[in-house]
Amino acid sequence: MLTKIIKIGKLYQQEELFENFAKTFKSNLLVTLYFDLGPPVQYISSHIIEPPENLQKLLYYDQKGNVSGKSPTVSITFKNEDGSEKIRKGVEKAILKLKSFFKHPMLKDFENCINDEFESIVLDVEKLLTDQKNLKGVYLTVKLLRHDSELFPSEHGEFVKAFIDNILKKSVEDGEEGICTFCGRKKIVSATVNEVFKFATFDKPGFCPSLKKDDSIKVLPICDECKSQLQNGANKVIQELSFNFLKNQNPLWVIPSIIEENSEEILKNVIQRIADTSKKLKDFANSEREIELVLSEEKSTVHYDFLFMELNQNQQRIELHLTEISPTRLKKIVQSIDDSKRRIKIDDLPEPSLGMLWKLYEKPSGSDKSRKDYLALVKSIFQEEPYSYSRLLWYFMRKIRKSAITEGAWWRKLTYVSFAAILHLNQINVLNLRRGEYIVSSSEIDQFFNSYPEFFNLPWKKAVFLTGVLAGKVLSVQYAKRQATPFFKKFKGLKMNMQDVMGLLADIRNKLQQYDAYGKKSDELLKTAAEYYLQSSKSNTTIDELNFIFTLGLAYAGKEPFKKYEEVEEYEQQI
Repeated sequence: MLTKIIKIGKLYQQEELFENFAKTFKSNLLVTLYFDLGPPVQYISSHIIEPPENLQKLLYYDQKGNVSGKSPTVSITFKNEDGSEKIRKGVEKAILKLKSFFKHPMLKDFENCINDEFESIVLDVEKLLTDQKNLKGVYLTVKLLRHDSELFPSEHGEFVKAFIDNILKKSVEDGEEGICTFCGRKKIVSATVNEVFKFATFDKPGFCPSLKKDDSIKVLPICDECKSQLQNGANKVIQELSFNFLKNQNPLWVIPSIIEENSEEILKNVIQRIADTSKKLKDFANSEREIELVLSEEKSTVHYDFLFMELNQNQQRIELHLTEISPTRLKKIVQSIDDSKRRIKIDDLPEPSLGMLWKLYEKPSGSDKSRKDYLALVKSIFQEEPYSYSRLLWYFMRKIRKSAITEGAWWRKLTYVSFAAILHLNQINVLNLRRGEYIVSSSEIDQFFNSYPEFFNLPWKKAVFLTGVLAGKVLSVQYAKRQATPFFKKFKGLKMNMQDVMGLLADIRNKLQQYDAYGKKSDELLKTAAEYYLQSSKSNTTIDELNFIFTLGLAYAGKEPFKKYEEVEEYEQQI
């Protein structure tokens, strides 16, 4: 993966070395300290300015935590506390961080100037920020006055030299002669990949030979040239090839590669299409189909790495890394999403996208066990690996049960979309539901089952589903007569066993007769269900699968072809 990012960095090699390292950022306020270059260097004043169009002119390099001294542009952070000291403390800390950049021998005059004018600088910046309502995304930088010109940091040679020296300081101090992992050449190398990617903790003792940190250079040695290209590629990926995935702090980085010689222009075109798509469609999970459709339109020699990241302050953690995802696989996923929606035939049904699956898993985050299960499902989807059907249904039913109790009719839509998800996941070989026997029949009920042969592949499933349809009729009739559905209590919180479900048939018949709603159509449904029970051998199923099929029957009670079996139908959307 790092090699692929270096290749992207080479592809977009910058004319000036500093451009490989200078990063961009999202600024709400940019406070600028103006210095006259003199000599001597003099602090003039502070102002809030509009950020330049090219933010790399500010020579920014993120340096949160204890890391400082690398950049003449720093963020100003404020602690969550009240009182006048809040702004002052934040400003003082930022100026001290900025001052550490000027410890470079070529910039000592600036360090001395800040020491002399520290209090007045703090006071000036504090005044600028006191009346600001939004103190998020505040940055501090410098501009330099020479005669009638105002210079950004990148326009002053000594600043650029200090910036590069600071960025490569560890490489120079700790470097030694060796073989670079990435270019294979004998050069001065260092163990500094983690300066580009915080998740690359190869300098930890656990990764090092003999568990000695001093040996970390032997794990992943990198030369300065490759490190420069790695940083340039990282900037490209993070800024242009990144999507939100469910939450802002959980981006998805898409890293394209191509297995073809002399394919630089093709790769550039692929990168440009991803970048354009990222600008238009920010959220991968909820715009999955549209984004995957774009990615699937590439040649078969193109592949993608998906990095699902978790960003927290100065930390980066890879939640999931998927490699070599082909356009063919993405095309199959898109086609399957379309097919599942078409087959379900429910108006305004959400797509069974990664975002919808996340909601069905109750939006797991952090280190939750359900988060791991969800990411395992994501992995199975992209890499065509099997996933536990019983585990999937456990999450679906957990959500549907809660919804049935607290969210009114929403359980019905959750059941439809869960059904669509099962059809979708089976079509892309994540599940392994085998097709059942096709029944030649003019019966609309059999034709309905024939529409989903992989799902209704055993008689007991058809029997339980029809029991759910009949139970749905009872609920509709009850609501029409009493504006209440006490029959729902019979379902035992949707945790029934097979005996419970079969026992409902007698109660259903009694209730429909009691409400004078038992007609020929209901009789046909009940007899058909009874026949399927008779054909059923002992089922080896789970409570979740049994109750999901029953709930699906409840949801379909008011839909074709069962709608015409409803004697009372106008209330079905309310229960």
